[in-house]
Amino acid sequence: MTKSLCIDNLVLTPPPSADGLVMTANLLPSQWTPFNGSQLNNRRIFFHETSGKAKLNLQQCCAIESAAKHNPDRPVQLFLRPESTECSSSDGSQSTYRPAWLEILSQYPNVAAILVNEDRYFAGSPLQDWYQNGRWLKSPHQVAHLSDYIRILTLYKGGGLYLDTDILTLKTYDQGGDMFRNCLVYGSGRMEVFSNGVIHLEAGHWLSAELVRLLAEEYDPDAYAYHGPALVSEVMGRKCGVVAGYSNSNHCKDIKLLSDRFFYPIEAPFSDVIFRDNNNKTDVATLVKIKNSYGLHLWNSLSYVHRPVKINSNQIFSVLARQHCPLTVARAADF
Repeated sequence: MTKSLCIDNLVLTPPPSADGLVMTANLLPSQWTPFNGSQLNNRRIFFHETSGKAKLNLQQCCAIESAAKHNPDRPVQLFLRPESTECSSSDGSQSTYRPAWLEILSQYPNVAAILVNEDRYFAGSPLQDWYQNGRWLKSPHQVAHLSDYIRILTLYKGGGLYLDTDILTLKTYDQGGDMFRNCLVYGSGRMEVFSNGVIHLEAGHWLSAELVRLLAEEYDPDAYAYHGPALVSEVMGRKCGVVAGYSNSNHCKDIKLLSDRFFYPIEAPFSDVIFRDNNNKTDVATLVKIKNSYGLHLWNSLSYVHRPVKINSNQIFSVLARQHCPLTVARAADF
């Protein structure tokens, strides 16, 4: 029996063989097309939103728009987990669904927003048992663990460039040539741990296979970070001889190690500078610091200590947003 998907109190039933439904703002949900998650595409850029809210905030929409705007020749896929609450509507197939974020992203022909059919997406994969046994649903880190698992599964199934939904793209990734092909990125200048917020692996790469194997075998519902950055770093140390703090210790020629400056020029303890207004004076020193970066991690997980976004202000985020996600900025009032 096919499981129904819920979004905004609408009940949708995808075809039994579909890994999800491609959401389109100008179509009724009954017209949304099935998605096949096993298609190989090493050039795609993809995101996963796993909160179970099935919607984006302004910063997330800006992040996806910026990736699409700067990389028009690459497919950009946004995977959304259906709402985890019960739907009150009996049938949403003939109802309209046009939230601001979907209308914005639908204006980019290279973007596909996909409502994931999780049961089918995990079925037949090495992570099927992990998903079906449900231990992760009882974890205090349920959302984080699903995010860690499903991003690696997507790399395993079809390859591509994974980005967290709080990575603001500042340049085209093709500008770096092969730099972003089979690569990991350090999360700080200390080069101690790799981030799992930016990863490119081609389909069939041994690293995605090894990560999937370990995720299937070694689940700890109480460990917050082990299944993410810690696991990637452990595998690179064991398989490639990478020593913390020494990027040149890598002896795996099929994986590039990129410094934090590419996506993490602002570390977590200082991330408030991204949203600081400074009495309407733009923080030029910070803009200079990120000038050569390809992306900027916005640290949405720390939003509770950040100042609210003022889209017309001189906050670093707002200055960058006006340049890199103009359609989102134009509809900021709708978020």
